[in-house]
Amino acid sequence: MQSKKFLVVGTAGHIDHGKTSLIRALTGIDTDRWEEEKKRGMTIDLGFAHLQLPSGVSAGIVDVPGHEKFIKNMLAGAHGLDVVLFIVAADEGIMPQTKEHLTVCQSLGTKKGIVVLTKKDLVDEDWLELVKEEVKEFSRGTFLEGAPIVAVSSKTGEGIDELIKELDRIAIETEPKESGGILRLPVDRSFTVKGFGTVITGTLLSGKVKVGDEVEILPPGKRVKVRGIQVHGEKVEEAVAGQRTALNLSDVKKEEVTRGDLIATPGYLKPTNMVDVLVELSKDAEVIVTSGFKLHFHHLTSESEGELFLIDKDELLPGEKALAQIRLKDEVVPVYGDRFVIRNYSPATVIGGGKILDPLPHRKFRRRLREEFKEKLEKIIGGSLKERVLAHLRLKEPITTKELIQLLNLKPEEADKAVETLLSEGLVVKAGQEIYTREKLEEIKKRVLELLDRTHSETPIAEGLTLQEIKSKLKESKELIEMAVRELLKESKIEENQGFLRIRGFEPREAGVYKELVPKVEALICKGEFTPPSVKEIGKLVGTGEEKVNTIASYLVRRKGYHRIGELLISPESFNRIREILKRHFSKKETLSVGEFKDYLGVSRKFAIPLLEYLDSLGLTQRRESERVKGERL
Repeated sequence: MQSKKFLVVGTAGHIDHGKTSLIRALTGIDTDRWEEEKKRGMTIDLGFAHLQLPSGVSAGIVDVPGHEKFIKNMLAGAHGLDVVLFIVAADEGIMPQTKEHLTVCQSLGTKKGIVVLTKKDLVDEDWLELVKEEVKEFSRGTFLEGAPIVAVSSKTGEGIDELIKELDRIAIETEPKESGGILRLPVDRSFTVKGFGTVITGTLLSGKVKVGDEVEILPPGKRVKVRGIQVHGEKVEEAVAGQRTALNLSDVKKEEVTRGDLIATPGYLKPTNMVDVLVELSKDAEVIVTSGFKLHFHHLTSESEGELFLIDKDELLPGEKALAQIRLKDEVVPVYGDRFVIRNYSPATVIGGGKILDPLPHRKFRRRLREEFKEKLEKIIGGSLKERVLAHLRLKEPITTKELIQLLNLKPEEADKAVETLLSEGLVVKAGQEIYTREKLEEIKKRVLELLDRTHSETPIAEGLTLQEIKSKLKESKELIEMAVRELLKESKIEENQGFLRIRGFEPREAGVYKELVPKVEALICKGEFTPPSVKEIGKLVGTGEEKVNTIASYLVRRKGYHRIGELLISPESFNRIREILKRHFSKKETLSVGEFKDYLGVSRKFAIPLLEYLDSLGLTQRRESERVKGERL
């Protein structure tokens, strides 16, 4: 837990209700940055200021535009707020964008707010009381119900001290954000500073960042170094969660990092163009939503067009909630629990928002998958951490511990602990870096047994299968197959013999088609003696494929003492004759020429050379220049 507290304060309200003037009165900072804003007297883009509260809490203030044309800029600044100054001009009361901004704040899960009645100097006390009653009625059932209402005049300064006291009270009550977890800093501005290069700003949602850190720009995936950090205009070595932060990034152009991007700890988060959500339609929305509904999707500082598909309903009415999948044109980088806002495609009015349940869905929703999706999302909403991990695993295993951080919004140490608990309870297994359910491992074990059993049945003369053969046939994770084989060996369900795996107790035997084929092959090899037919030739002679002959050859070598030399097979009897010939020769003479060996066996050089090289490999002969001498094992 960090020691110093930081508060992020946002403004919300209708155009020209005095948001920017109020911030100037509070902080002395003019947040209208652009000439066009000053000329038109309205905020077009996000503005920023800061205020040191009496308690010592440092407040960063985000001034957002109120005009409907600039609502998407408002949405870019409305995330990550601790408290909202919800502004209503005393001389006008509730207006269209007042309602829209309330929907935004509500959808983004804003918990605390202060209603600020501006332009107090323009109305009398009776009118002010009427506006207060209107605001109370308007805010009923929202996060602003029961919130303090402070009337101020930015022109005379009246009420500003009271507003600062209310802000300070909320600041003292607000728990400081933890700086644990991975870095997430949504970019709301990107610009170039002469002599420094590219600078981005945003509200640091989680984690911390230090000068010299490597960070990742997502969705692009570009990794860059942090050259410098500023918080409220002051250079610092580190920024932590809850601070309005500016980062000077190295080796990146302004155009390569834009509003909507996310600065994150490298290697943890994945972009997506699809999210499963709990969506709520505003009671003021003038639409009925059905599957395929086109919309604008706002998440953190990003905006994308998309389509919404209802999972547990056929239509969504104003004021109702539903499970849904949203498919987007552009990639976003969400984490479980993130809030979002949706706008109608046309006209582009705010119609609701909600919460991201699955930031990385395993597949597109289809009506036939309704029960599967409902079951998963209901477990994610109401289940324990264990149940939520298993809900994800059962649909998209394997997943890694790193992926759990995004899927369930966990800190790295929390993800590690969750996995360790599930491992200790025997509910999951870990193969390499990947996590699987215990059921998945049991399924692989069953498939290994079935594969071996089928092999024994179809090819009874085979010793079994090598581990590599099993991996190539099952086409599953190599690490998981290795784990399954280890467990089956430990359980004595299978056994290993000279690198071959087989069902325990199985012995190769001449059965089925091999009962007739093996004697035929043996007869051909014995008849050929030192010049037997090749494997291919044997296949043609007995009327079977080369693969079967190779299987028979392996059986004869392993079980009946045959010798394989390239594509030739020598029977044990023929090989023993060769040994005797060699013994007799070396009892009389020290060296053996290729010609002498040919004459002894009555074979051509084509057969003699491979035979001699094989004898060399066994240690029965030893090559010395163009001749052979007696080997150590003869």
